[in-house]
Amino acid sequence: MNKTLSILLTISLLAGCQTNVGDGGTGGDAAAGTPVVNLQVTEYQDADAFERIITELEARDLRATILTGGEFATENCERLRDLHGQGFEVMAFARPEPRDGESVTLSMLTYEEQEALIADTKSAIEDCLGETISGFRCTRFDQNEDTYRIIDDLGFEYNLAFVANTDRCLPGHETDTMPYAAAGYDFWAVPMHSVYVDDGWVAFCDNPFKDRVDADEWEALLQSELEDMSAQDRPLFVEVHPYYSGTDEGRFEAFVSFLDYATQQDARFITVAELVAELADRDQEPDECDPCQFE
Repeated sequence: MNKTLSILLTISLLAGCQTNVGDGGTGGDAAAGTPVVNLQVTEYQDADAFERIITELEARDLRATILTGGEFATENCERLRDLHGQGFEVMAFARPEPRDGESVTLSMLTYEEQEALIADTKSAIEDCLGETISGFRCTRFDQNEDTYRIIDDLGFEYNLAFVANTDRCLPGHETDTMPYAAAGYDFWAVPMHSVYVDDGWVAFCDNPFKDRVDADEWEALLQSELEDMSAQDRPLFVEVHPYYSGTDEGRFEAFVSFLDYATQQDARFITVAELVAELADRDQEPDECDPCQFE
């Protein structure tokens, strides 16, 4: 294990507050809570890699949140409809096309450009599924107030384009780790889990860690974060990109090992809508402390 991962695992053990999601909200000892995972599978380009990742979930009867673009949804509509029918949650992933060979994020676009991209993505997925979709995220978690207004106007209920403990949050919610109703808007903000590494908080997604830890260390980190979140009775949010984790053999093996480990722990894989519904039903009191604040 390298120094970076050692620091990661040490700091991740410091988090404190409990939310009683793991045990279905029945209270009791947090350490006894059932592990809960919201796995987010983001894919917009590689259907074969997507299939490889999804097949592993189906083999274990696990469900996930799928985030995808309009073109991918149109080209793979039959498969997405099948997964939607199985209980997978399908959401819109807004990714602007590169310009002059450079990547572009939503906040770099005008209001009209954002609106056209998000609306077109939503419509393409809904045309495929024959149902309204409720969730949204954008590339690199990069959005702005124009984005909030647009997704409100389009009727989205969940905005996944936030990262806990970073500036990719609504003001005043930087340390929030659980979904919360966004004041002034009609959507729930759903922060991605983050891990402290290299003097900063990093979204718990496969891509940001590809140059920070090797495949074995990524596998260990996936398992340790599940253990830590379970001990705190908090769900683990984690994102994988099939075009990366489905094509890199080491990362794929790490992903499969994580699924095996999670199922051995009887982890409950839950969609965003299911998680938010449980939180809303409980009408829980605000946390009395700010979790994961180590400055």
